[in-house]
Amino acid sequence: MSEGGAGVYVVGDVFANTDDGRSAFRPLEPLFATGDIVFGNCEGVYSDRPAKSPSHKHFMGTSSKRGAFYGDVGFDVMSLANNHMVDGGYVGLVDTAELLAGQGIATTGAGNDLAAALRPAVLEREGVRVAFIGVCSVFPKGYEARPSRGGIAPLRVTTSYLDPDENFWEPGIEPAVLTTVFPGDLAAVDEAIAAARDVADVVVVAPHWGYSSRLELLHDYELELARHMVDAGADAVLCCHHHALRPVEFHQGRPIFYGLGALVHHFQGPALTPAMRADRDRRYGPYSSFTMPEVEFDLWPFAEPSRRTMVATLDVTVDGVASVGFFPAQMVADGSTEPLAPGDDRAQITAEYVEGMSRRAGFSTSCTLTERHGFSYVNVEGA
Repeated sequence: MSEGGAGVYVVGDVFANTDDGRSAFRPLEPLFATGDIVFGNCEGVYSDRPAKSPSHKHFMGTSSKRGAFYGDVGFDVMSLANNHMVDGGYVGLVDTAELLAGQGIATTGAGNDLAAALRPAVLEREGVRVAFIGVCSVFPKGYEARPSRGGIAPLRVTTSYLDPDENFWEPGIEPAVLTTVFPGDLAAVDEAIAAARDVADVVVVAPHWGYSSRLELLHDYELELARHMVDAGADAVLCCHHHALRPVEFHQGRPIFYGLGALVHHFQGPALTPAMRADRDRRYGPYSSFTMPEVEFDLWPFAEPSRRTMVATLDVTVDGVASVGFFPAQMVADGSTEPLAPGDDRAQITAEYVEGMSRRAGFSTSCTLTERHGFSYVNVEGA
């Protein structure tokens, strides 16, 4: 970044769960070292005394020692607002937050009450103050923070299923889906953005939402709420939870990354049987991140396109976001992720993939492959 500004790197879901988790980030460390701030979503619990939540769906937790290196690889700030952060109970949440704090990593998106969960993490680099706010829309009931109880920062959205034709009875057909945000949650997020504007030059909101049933599908609430956040004062909205990259748009000239994909995310569990593989393909079809790939990765048992990922970049000044882009990266079979070198054909494939899905979503987004800091880099611009 030029004088008077800072480079902010933002990645999606991060959860190392091997005895040598740092090795999964080793290819990324030289890249992270070129950024002024590195932000990611801590997608699991690190605790040696978890008390599993009775409402957890898929437990995503491991021992503290497996998450003791994030500061060393370059993370400066992480969101805890996700669907797994209370899998180990409130004690697991506290242990994870304390583990990261002990490494010098600021956190946002969870806390010992609602006010703490919505409090932005503010970092200053090169004279620019950047605030990060984490919120979550997809999580087990009971994980939300309340005025006098710990948890994650909620942005709850209810779902109604309606007859698609009000003038015709036709039972059993696909319904119209209506999503409605909790007014109180949205008001609280608006207040958090306003509070962040008072103390920072740049405000980044990191929602955890959406679904991976279709790789490119954007739900109405994602579009509406992301744009609302920009209207409320966010300089950038960078979303995660999805198992794959998703479209990028610019609203009022400000970037919205609708899905950063997973950066390093290890799944430890029993191997899928042939019957389970067949059931997954039958249920989700060819356009889902859940579709089984021809060649499996033991630590990432999801569709091959979901192995494409990115390190998004925001070049920021005291006046806001000056430019936007991303470093294409690729998951590999051993569970690590590597940024792509200049000339790697996979970088062009990823650039075209992101631009193509963005255009199909109706966005005038262009992705131009170039180089930066010795890595393949994609400049992202709107009309």
